[in-house]
Amino acid sequence: MNTPAPAIHTAPDRTILSVPGPEARAFLQRVITADVETLQPGQCRPGGLLTPQGKLAVDFLLFADGDTVWLDVPAGAADALAKRLSMFKLRAKAEIVINTDLAALWSEHPFEGSAPDPRLGDKVHRGIGEEAGDAVALDALEVRHGIPAFGRDYGEAEVFPTDVNLDVYGGIGWKKGCFIGQEVVSRMKRRGTIRKRSLCVNFSGEAPSRGTPVTAGTATLGEITSSQGHHAIALIRLDRMEAASETPQAGGQDCRIDVPDNLRPDAAAPKV
Repeated sequence: MNTPAPAIHTAPDRTILSVPGPEARAFLQRVITADVETLQPGQCRPGGLLTPQGKLAVDFLLFADGDTVWLDVPAGAADALAKRLSMFKLRAKAEIVINTDLAALWSEHPFEGSAPDPRLGDKVHRGIGEEAGDAVALDALEVRHGIPAFGRDYGEAEVFPTDVNLDVYGGIGWKKGCFIGQEVVSRMKRRGTIRKRSLCVNFSGEAPSRGTPVTAGTATLGEITSSQGHHAIALIRLDRMEAASETPQAGGQDCRIDVPDNLRPDAAAPKV
């Protein structure tokens, strides 16, 4: 009995950049947050470009094979990212190309050339290729699992990478050496001042809209950044949430805030 092929979707709000060249990895290694040198074929790794102040200019997913690195980027930020990378490239033997003939692909099952999305484990597999299947955005699935997204939950230079859990998903190479904004985020980690995390908030009714405060009694725990159905993502102060003795509420509804073990203040970051 033949196994049916997995349904592969095109992510309509994503653009593919490629960085080919013999010095592509070395160039990106000193600029972006992720460890590019250790990225292997068949892997997918989050990463980001920070401002000098340590805020996220944009984040993306990385794939690599040999001397070429591909970046799966929010479509609205692709042109700006390409220009910024061109500025930082200097004389490195690498190119920055926006690939209009390639698309960001995803499926809930493995497919040829795909890799598990490390933010979602085996729930979603990501890849790059020609447009395939229907154009289906990942918003509903991401919000249900507490995965914040650029352009939906935050914009350019609005958040630190730890606010949106980039470090927890292996998107910051703490041991790889310097990158833009590295001093700021490393200091936050060393001093234990990472207090805010983007978390999934669950409701019995329709989740409130972006901007709705999340409270517990008189304490404000954070604010909703996006919502889909009964689920929302909120940027939450963990210290305030753990100190609260009353049930969290938002938009007049009681809610439940999910805090995975790897997002608790004493959790160890992935060693990448």
